[in-house]
Amino acid sequence: MKVWVVGASNVDIIARSNAPVIAADSNVGTVEKAPGGVGRNIAFALNALGFEVSMLTAIADDEYGRMIAEGMEKAGIRLCIAPFSGKQYRTGVYCCIMDGDGSLVCAVNDMMINEKISPELIAEHKDDLESCDYVVFDANLAPETIKAIASTDTRLVADCVSSIKAPKLNDVLERLYLLKANFIEACTLAGTEGLEPDEEGLQTVMEALVAKGLRRAIISLGRKGAFCYEVSGTGTRGVDAPVLENLNVVSTNGCGDVLLSGFLRAMAEGFPIEDALYYGQAASGINSESMEAVSPALNFENVKKKVEESYEQIS
Repeated sequence: MKVWVVGASNVDIIARSNAPVIAADSNVGTVEKAPGGVGRNIAFALNALGFEVSMLTAIADDEYGRMIAEGMEKAGIRLCIAPFSGKQYRTGVYCCIMDGDGSLVCAVNDMMINEKISPELIAEHKDDLESCDYVVFDANLAPETIKAIASTDTRLVADCVSSIKAPKLNDVLERLYLLKANFIEACTLAGTEGLEPDEEGLQTVMEALVAKGLRRAIISLGRKGAFCYEVSGTGTRGVDAPVLENLNVVSTNGCGDVLLSGFLRAMAEGFPIEDALYYGQAASGINSESMEAVSPALNFENVKKKVEESYEQIS
């Protein structure tokens, strides 16, 4: 199974408080630095789950860029363009603060270098993109670049990244094989802000997204689990899956990226969406027990084992 990932790579600077964060104060905790970025995380997760991965991303020829490139080479992920040289280029940085329970408090990102992933660059690689099984991209890209990707003839998978960036996907929803969003991002795309992530809210969001032409989506709900739906010849079917129990959650950083990757791996196996969602949730659960954006323990056998242990209803 071959996949191209087009999107952001950066270095994560993760600060975790030892206790609930106190705003406007100095909190005792830990600070760690590691490669990350939505596109990069998805590429590593898909690689760990058995895909042959090529990555189209923008990094600079600097300390952080070399860290990212060396990690990709070691993992066996093909980096499709060389790092950009010159003082005007700087590899992206994502700085986040995590609460004592591992949940995100806030984050700031510096991603200007992603503008180098241009429609012209997509055109140069169009044949390669159309020859693979899936193209996965994130909304860190410019709208023009997203439209260029949407013009390729392959199965397209998109990650919203954030509620601010999600609207970039509005014009390509009909072209997507799969969308990954959290509830706020999904509401933004659906035009249904102000809803609660309960059964009624999910039904409303799903109906609005289907009306916009989106046939299949995963909506992550944090501690409440995840929901997905699919439009087929028999209608629209929605299913949900709870989070795994008895997890030693260290960090939720990267868990949404891994959720998407586990779901896509199961879909590639021909599993129905309910089973694919269990696989995504299991992969995300494994990931939450690591400080790294993609856990070293992530592989398809571990995910399968976790699914069998955690979800009795697996078909």
